[in-house]
This record gives sequence, C-alpha cells and structure tokens, in this order.
Amino acid sequence: MADETWQELRAKVEGLGSKLKVHLEQENDVADDGTRPGDTRAAMEEMTDKLQDALASFSNASKDPFIRDDMRDIGSLLKDALNDTYQSVSATVGEDLGKVLRKTKGDMSDQAGDGPVGDPPGGEPTAES
Repeated sequence: MADETWQELRAKVEGLGSKLKVHLEQENDVADDGTRPGDTRAAMEEMTDKLQDALASFSNASKDPFIRDDMRDIGSLLKDALNDTYQSVSATVGEDLGKVLRKTKGDMSDQAGDGPVGDPPGGEPTAES
C-alpha cells in the first residue's frame, strides 16, 4: 500500500513540475544577451535574473487554480505516503522486537538450572519463595 501511495505522489509531483516548467517557459523569452562565455559577472547576473524569473513564475503559477489543486493533492498524498510508511515500519519493528524478546526469554529458560536453590526454572522467584 505504501509503495502505491509513493508512486502516486511521484506522478503528481512530476505533473506539477511539468506545469511549473510551462509557466516558467511562457514567462521567459530567453534571448541571447551577447555575453562572452566565461564572463563571471554576466553569469552571476544571468543566474540572479533567472532565479528572480523562476520565483516570479512560481508566484504567478501558485495563483493558477489547477496548480493549487495539485499542491493540495500532493500535500495529502505526501501525508498518506508518510503515514503508510510509518505504519509499515512500526509493524516491522514490532515484529522484530517481539522476536528478540522471545529469543531472550528462551535463552533465559535454557539457563534455568543456574539460578539459586529454590528458584523455579527461568531463575524467577515465585510468590512461594
């Protein structure tokens, strides 16, 4: 069940990424600005401009009702996926802990003859002791 939820979440995030990419592409007319390769200052300015464009695009995209619906769905799917994973891990840890406790108890029973005189097997005194 958890795997299915994670797969659904992945598909939804990929779809949202595609929509955001389209928004960014629509708002960006990438033009050759004539800078030379290796011009560090121009590269930093370009990176800053692109980051600002991406943030503006994300801001505009967040006003799109389809994007908001996808974000809401992703939040819900993420919650479900984490919950399923937590339940699965909890069950596995519980089973493993039970095995360890049963093995430890079995090992203690094997050493029952080593206890003080009058103790029952297992080395634990009873109400009669």
